[in-house]
Amino acid sequence: MPIIHFLNVYEGDCNVIEHGPGHDNRVTVIDVSNADNGVDTQAEQALKASQARAEMRTRNYVPDEKINYGQKHIPDNPVEYLKKRNINSIFRFIITHPDMDHLDGVKDFFDSFTITNTWDTDNNKTMAAGASFGPYNKEDWDFYTDIRDGRYKETGRHTFFEHDAVAYFTQDNMNILCPSPALVSKANDEEEYHHLSFVVLYTPPKRGGGTWKFLFAGDSHDVSWELILNKYKDEVSNIDVLFAPHHGRDSGRNYDFLKVLNPKVTLMGNASSEHLAYDKYPPIRITNNQAGYIIMDVTEDRFVIAVKNEAFATNFTKKRGWPNPSKDWSLDAYPIIQFNT
Repeated sequence: MPIIHFLNVYEGDCNVIEHGPGHDNRVTVIDVSNADNGVDTQAEQALKASQARAEMRTRNYVPDEKINYGQKHIPDNPVEYLKKRNINSIFRFIITHPDMDHLDGVKDFFDSFTITNTWDTDNNKTMAAGASFGPYNKEDWDFYTDIRDGRYKETGRHTFFEHDAVAYFTQDNMNILCPSPALVSKANDEEEYHHLSFVVLYTPPKRGGGTWKFLFAGDSHDVSWELILNKYKDEVSNIDVLFAPHHGRDSGRNYDFLKVLNPKVTLMGNASSEHLAYDKYPPIRITNNQAGYIIMDVTEDRFVIAVKNEAFATNFTKKRGWPNPSKDWSLDAYPIIQFNT
């Protein structure tokens, strides 16, 4: 059965699904950030020493009523993390959309693993000559455009749309809800690339029928949710875990879609915004800055959520009158909550 990882990668995204033995141990990675193979180019050395990167490490706003556990200062390196789990090849890598916080370290990532398939979008995004990449590396953008434009041949590049059904990802319980061809066109016309973000619903089976629902929302915005609620309302009703769109930032959006999703748990990243939308989401909300990496261990009977940070795990369970968590050494994390069928 699968294990899902929500990594703590500065202000970007990186999610990993180990699909398990019944799926030939295939691995899916959704976006990448803070990937580092330990061999630095001059550009990478300069970036690590830059003020822009240093400032990103310090933007860790936490509301007054929340504890700042300081996990942003100790981010995960996806290359090291995956190798520690004895993962050396990736069956599918999904680039939800072409923003640098979802492509940070992508060249090192491809240099470190065999990546069989890459899901991409037919976007037309360009970066002006001399444009600032801030805390990110222009070499990663150039490498990504080599993939997008067909110059990099070491992976199979695929563009899919909502409702597409291809054997390998339907066998792995992957369901694409966005984008549509119309949303890709809209994104390209308006140069607003959140409109073409992939939204993927992952539905591993429960015993006796039914499925768990894990929804990876990328940086989807209002037009994406109009499409999803019009076409896939039943599929996204009452989901188990929402990987919050746009890292959980309060980004001036319509939150009505949450009335349908009604997630049991919402996971938020280390957004640089001073205002994560805590109050917009249902009560169980966990951020990387609180918990470090977050792991979901899934079986047909239950799924368990475990976190890296012991102090957060202890306070989370104590607040609810639950037993003090013991470390699960197979996950290198502390289980804090379990949901049963």
